[in-house]
Amino acid sequence: MIKKIFLLSLMILTLSSCKKSEFENLLINPHKKWSYINNSKYNRNSRAVFYMKFYENGDFENRYTSSDRKHILLDGEQRDCYWSFSEKDSILELCDYTYKILEYQKDTIRLIEVKNNFKCLFVNHALK
Repeated sequence: MIKKIFLLSLMILTLSSCKKSEFENLLINPHKKWSYINNSKYNRNSRAVFYMKFYENGDFENRYTSSDRKHILLDGEQRDCYWSFSEKDSILELCDYTYKILEYQKDTIRLIEVKNNFKCLFVNHALK
């Protein structure tokens, strides 16, 4: 009986630890294209050259808005990028950057880049 209770508890703990937060579900929504925008330069008419896609497994990609092709850095290097989110302290790790989530809504995420104290936005440009 104690083994059954232990196994049941272990199973519940495992399943609950796999559950994504509300923010993570927003970020990985397949119908969202997240464009990075400098907070001070944003207006409703802003156009993005590329957008970001986040995947449940932690993968991340930059893609061109005009063609959906994968964005390649100016030096020709194409590197894989990963992301993770800590719900406890609202920290988004994205490639080599650390962002504190200030607030988020359905189509806008307000962040601050921790190292340089730089405010920015992720704005959703919905899939067509």
